[in-house]
Amino acid sequence: MPYMGLTLNALTAQQEKLVTLISSGMTIAAAGRGAGYSSYATAHEASKKPSVLKALQYYREQMREQVKFERQNAHIMYMDAYQASATATEMKNTVDSLVKLHGLATPDQAVQVNVNLSATSKQLERLSDEELLEIAGKNTDYLEPDAS
Repeated sequence: MPYMGLTLNALTAQQEKLVTLISSGMTIAAAGRGAGYSSYATAHEASKKPSVLKALQYYREQMREQVKFERQNAHIMYMDAYQASATATEMKNTVDSLVKLHGLATPDQAVQVNVNLSATSKQLERLSDEELLEIAGKNTDYLEPDAS
């Protein structure tokens, strides 16, 4: 808050949410609903308070300098979308987007083994199981079930 020119607790949590939503581009009515105000009139009244106007002015100045959209901003927006979801499908889609955003769905890096053989497929078909296991680098105990 000091960087905005406001003192600590100059804004309530609801007013902070209102400022954030308005500065992200929402209308006062939509931001008011998102921040939990009961009507447009109360949201409009809150948006005209000097401390709220000062915070909005600060964010507008920040946006003029450069757009600072990072993973954290996207995460917050996804969480807001999740909270506003009306159906399980909307919630699932938001969770899928969060998983992608944070790279949680990357496939496991399985070890790849390349075996170069000078035999044709017909020659390999004629080999016994023991010979095939030997080529694969396994012993014959590999196929036996575990006694435990």
